[in-house]
Amino acid sequence: AGDSICIFSDVSKFPIPESIKQEVKDLGIEKLLKSYIDTFKELVGKDGLLIMPTFTYSPMRSEIYNPDYSKSRVGVLTEYFRKSDSVERSSHPIFSFACWGSESIKFLKLENFHCFGDRSLFGKMYNMRTKYILFGVNIQLGATFIYYSLEKNNVYYRYNKSFTSKIKIGNKSFEKQVKYFVRDLSLKYKDDWHDLEKLSIKRGICKSIKYNKGRILITSSNEIDTLIQSQLNVDKDYLIKKY
Repeated sequence: AGDSICIFSDVSKFPIPESIKQEVKDLGIEKLLKSYIDTFKELVGKDGLLIMPTFTYSPMRSEIYNPDYSKSRVGVLTEYFRKSDSVERSSHPIFSFACWGSESIKFLKLENFHCFGDRSLFGKMYNMRTKYILFGVNIQLGATFIYYSLEKNNVYYRYNKSFTSKIKIGNKSFEKQVKYFVRDLSLKYKDDWHDLEKLSIKRGICKSIKYNKGRILITSSNEIDTLIQSQLNVDKDYLIKKY
C-alpha cells in the first residue's frame, strides 16, 4: 500500500480466467476489465497510485486533445480505466496518463509539455520509484518509459522536435508547443530492446512471472534506468540495430 504502479498492457494475451468466464460471457468484456482493475487497485491500496498510459498522439493525427473525450490508443484496458469512476487524466496531448488514488490530481499536474524530460510524468515516476508492470507485453512492445532514459542520455539518434498541439479542457481551448524526443530519420536503425529484457531479468532488475498462459514483467522505474544508463555509457548503440 502507498506504492505507485504503472501498467502497460495487452489483455488479449491472456485467456479469460475460469473463475469469471461465465460472468464475462453473460455481462461482456467490461466484467473482465473491471476485475483486472480491481486487482490492481487492491495492490496499491487507497494511499497508492494506479497509473495507466492513455496515449492519443493527437497532434500527429491533427486532432484536438480533450482529456474527457479523446480515446486512448494503447489498449482496451486503458480506455476502460480512463472512463472509470474516480479516475483523473493528464492534459498531455501525446502521452497522457490516467490515474486513480488520493494523490492522482497532484501527480497528473504537468509542469511542462515535454514528453520525456525530467519534469514530465515519466520523470515524476522515476523520482517516485514507480513500479512498471508489463501486463501481456514485452519490453520491446510495451516499455515507453525507455524513451525517458534515452532522452536523459541524449542519444545521438534522436532529437527534440516541437509539435503544435491543440488542447480543449472544459470550454477552454488553447495551443501548446510539445517537445517530443523523436527518431532522426536520416539514420538507418531500429529500436532493439530484446537484450535489455534478457539482461534485466538475469540481473534481477526485472521479474518475469508466468500468469494464465501469458507473462507479466515487473521492474522499478529507477532501477531499469540505472541499468540503461550504464549500458549506454559502455555502448552508445546498445538499444538499436543499424541496417
